Amino acid sequence: MIRSIIVENEKQHSEYLSALLNKHFPEIDILSICDSVPDGVEKIKTIDPELVFLDVELPPYTGFDLLEQTRGQKHEVIFTTSFNKYASKAFRFCALDFIEKPFGVEELNDAITRYKNLSATGSRKSIDVLLHNVRQTDPGMQKVGIPVTGGLDFLQVSDIIMCKSEDNCTRFFLPAKKQTLATKTLKWVEELLHEHAFFRVHDSYLINLNHIRKYKRGGEGGIVELTDQYEADVSRRKKDNFLNMLSELKMVFVK
Repeated sequence: MIRSIIVENEKQHSEYLSALLNKHFPEIDILSICDSVPDGVEKIKTIDPELVFLDVELPPYTGFDLLEQTRGQKHEVIFTTSFNKYASKAFRFCALDFIEKPFGVEELNDAITRYKNLSATGSRKSIDVLLHNVRQTDPGMQKVGIPVTGGLDFLQVSDIIMCKSEDNCTRFFLPAKKQTLATKTLKWVEELLHEHAFFRVHDSYLINLNHIRKYKRGGEGGIVELTDQYEADVSRRKKDNFLNMLSELKMVFVK
């Protein structure tokens, strides 16, 4: 049996989740249903569950507040939430899954299967990074979970100098000539980082605008010199948009 609790402030949602678990997942032992963060914190510390079904929105608190107060406890989390653009991006950035209300048996089964397959260390690291990111006011200081062979690498966004497409993978170029190879396409990486200071200058290159040192002639649309002596080609079709972006950032002046 998997010792579990539900933390959900809306009674109809907690009753619905509880009914689904009791009917379809007999291995889940629901020890308590909590309707607030303080109640959830108390039950986690006294009951010591293995798994917590945690709503993100728990006014006047959030599920993040509960996680902050129970970091010393060893439990896994399945997040449940109504559509929340911020939460969705935050979870994806930290390589965490969540189920979106309204959900059914299939979505719940997928989440429980992922829980069973996760290593406690990997999941806990992702949650620690999520809490780190929630506290940051500088987006560059956030960390992002990058899937690599055998697990995840967590990189600080400001340390990513550029990314280069390599077949269906993406190579990350970091300070001190360090590199890591993600098992995701450059398009996937671009979508993940699109709200940060990155620009796709070429089909093969995504660069961090904060690491630009020089833009010079060469190739089809020019060459960007970046920190640590890295360089990226600019495609002809991307050149104008790239220069306009630099102009908006007052990094160059376009006539």
